[in-house]
Amino acid sequence: MTEGNNDKKVTDRLLHGLNPQQAEAVRHDQGPLLILAGAGSGKTRVITHRVAWLVRVLDVRPSAILAITFTNKAASEMKSRIEDLIGSVSQYMWIGTFHAMMMRILRRYADRIGYDRSFAIIDSDDQQKVVKSCLADLNLDEKTFAVKAVHGQISAAKNALIDVGAYERQAGSDFFRSRVAQVYRCYQAKLKKNNSMDFDDILVEAVRLLESQPDVLAEYQERFQYVLVDEYQDTNHAQYRLVRLLSERHGNLCVVGDDDQSIYSFRGANIQNILDFEKDFKRCKVIKLEQNYRSTGNVLKAANAVIRHNQGRKKKSLWTQSDDGEKITFLRAEDQNEEGRYIAREIERQVSRLSRKTYRDFAVLYRLNALSRSVEQALREQGIPYRIYGGTRFYDRKEIKDILAYLRLVVMPDDNLSLERVINVPRRGIGSATTDMLAALAERDGVSQMAVCQNAARYPELQRAASRLTAFASLISQLGAGLDSGGKTLDQYLDWMENETGLIQELLDQQQRIVSGDALDRIENLKELLSDAVEFENQVQRLAAPDETLPPEERALVPANLRETVRAFLERAALYTEMDQDKDQDDVVRLLTIHSAKGLEFDTVFIVGAEEGLFPGYRSMGSQIEFEEERRLAYVAMTRARRKLHITATRSRLLFGQTQRYVVSPFVREIPDEHVDEIGGSREGERSMPWSETSQSLPGRPPIPAARSPLADAAAYMAPKPAQKAASVHFSVGDKVEHPKFGIGRILMAEPVAGDAILQVEFKGVGTKRMLAKMAGLTRLGG
Repeated sequence: MTEGNNDKKVTDRLLHGLNPQQAEAVRHDQGPLLILAGAGSGKTRVITHRVAWLVRVLDVRPSAILAITFTNKAASEMKSRIEDLIGSVSQYMWIGTFHAMMMRILRRYADRIGYDRSFAIIDSDDQQKVVKSCLADLNLDEKTFAVKAVHGQISAAKNALIDVGAYERQAGSDFFRSRVAQVYRCYQAKLKKNNSMDFDDILVEAVRLLESQPDVLAEYQERFQYVLVDEYQDTNHAQYRLVRLLSERHGNLCVVGDDDQSIYSFRGANIQNILDFEKDFKRCKVIKLEQNYRSTGNVLKAANAVIRHNQGRKKKSLWTQSDDGEKITFLRAEDQNEEGRYIAREIERQVSRLSRKTYRDFAVLYRLNALSRSVEQALREQGIPYRIYGGTRFYDRKEIKDILAYLRLVVMPDDNLSLERVINVPRRGIGSATTDMLAALAERDGVSQMAVCQNAARYPELQRAASRLTAFASLISQLGAGLDSGGKTLDQYLDWMENETGLIQELLDQQQRIVSGDALDRIENLKELLSDAVEFENQVQRLAAPDETLPPEERALVPANLRETVRAFLERAALYTEMDQDKDQDDVVRLLTIHSAKGLEFDTVFIVGAEEGLFPGYRSMGSQIEFEEERRLAYVAMTRARRKLHITATRSRLLFGQTQRYVVSPFVREIPDEHVDEIGGSREGERSMPWSETSQSLPGRPPIPAARSPLADAAAYMAPKPAQKAASVHFSVGDKVEHPKFGIGRILMAEPVAGDAILQVEFKGVGTKRMLAKMAGLTRLGG
């Protein structure tokens, strides 16, 4: 097609302000086009101006254009910008997400593939209810086959276009996958019977429709003369198939993406889709958008130097006409507290003292959710408003709420809300019918629900669940006895409780069934609560030290024993949670994971926890593919900064309940010296060591002078205790071990997690068990 309505005013307006590469992309006419759009290179403007060019200059019918985005927000922005350029004719275009666009096709032709055209789309809650129903039908225990995990496997299969039959063949005789295959078959049958689809089915069934109905495929291939796809690096296999099918006739496919920002493999995204585009679509034109309009020279040159180490990428290098700006500041802090204080004080200095910025100009990015805790604490202490984006505040995370509910129930057994939260967490066969009856009986008799649990055998209405209810009451009693037995610090008690309640074991079981980063993240968060406990006790120690200036009312608040310490700890957690509920405050510092930060930009960015083992994560160490995705994460994080970038690392970090020595991330060491100012130490120095060699025990408490007041008992309780020596995690695959309960066994797997290790051990006559090395009580045997 040649340029038709080539009015000079129109062309000038559409090309005004574009750089040569952007203009070339906008003017491209026939054939496949790959636009490699680096971070901050103005890709949204290119896409919208290209669509306008097709309509106003090349006389393409608006209804012949299909533009696909990944989010409704992006689709809305694209529609608005295109309408601004070409007016109301834009309403005839198909602009939206993959799911929204495929729904339009399915609503017309679903009857061709066995659905009524009025089919329903079920939401995530209903999807999990159907999975739960299938587990019950198949007599599969939810303790072994967690609903969320099973549904995740089904979803992943659908995104890869693996149907039930193919999944069954792949599962073979594997115990877990073969059972998941049964659930998959049951799940699909129930959806079909109810004329329903889930979110993934929209893409799967659209592919099936187009591949099985040649006339339908021909209609849409003829209709869509031009297909545009944004964020192509994030497409999965189902989306790739749809793009190929719809663009096959005319071949005018334009995809925009950046392989250096492909960071969603855990969602099914396949980086090969963009890397292999030139192979898949012959005679493809490639245009690189390398001029960056966001960041300073130093930030871009540093980011380029880092990403250049990846082998699986298309060569490109961002540049800017802006000046170099400030160098990147690298802080080598002594520990996480100094790191947090540096961030808080630097933000406060810029906002209050220099009046240069507002809080919303700052963002703190981290690789692990657990790293937010010490930063949150430092910001709170400085009185700096903040908000967690794309994630959950530390104290609001489910596993943290669960363990705090257990703590409340131990010190306040009449707390019905806490009981209701954890009575079936982890699952112990106490369903909603039982809990409803429990609440009704407690209300009738004017007692707490815990009292009813303790005496469940006396209630005929609870006969079937009586043993489980009394067992739960006994567990809480046992946890209370452990609280009062003495000899434990708060972090040691929490560590013991996390294991005694079964919370850790449930997550270990979940991770065994289906390899799940979510389960490991939750374990890490539970272990990070131990760090909070250590710091809280250190604060109590300082308060307990003899001080004649301490007012009597404050002296009365000093905990005299572990039970009182737990109460104080819970009170602080509750206060922090309440203070954090201010959602109307917009002028806040943003705290978010790097994954959540993609597509965003901030004046000043802090990247925290830049230490080997945290970033890159230890889970990526054995795989070049995963390691390179970690480096892409570093590139994404760095290029979020407009003007100033800070990167922080610590020499030692209290994380997951223990202090470890860390070395600086290799990604930070890849930044050339001329782009970095260093504070507190060099990025070089120590190099990586085997993980087991970096483990350190918790630091000893500083001594407290002998008490000279009525606080003697409290001081005695808080007196320094020898730091608990970290249990050895020097176990290797093949080691012969002995367990006090299960006897002799051999280690089949050892996977590091949260400063510990998940062991899979095969015991003679017992079978395979999973356990955390430090709590397992294993003894290594010779031979």
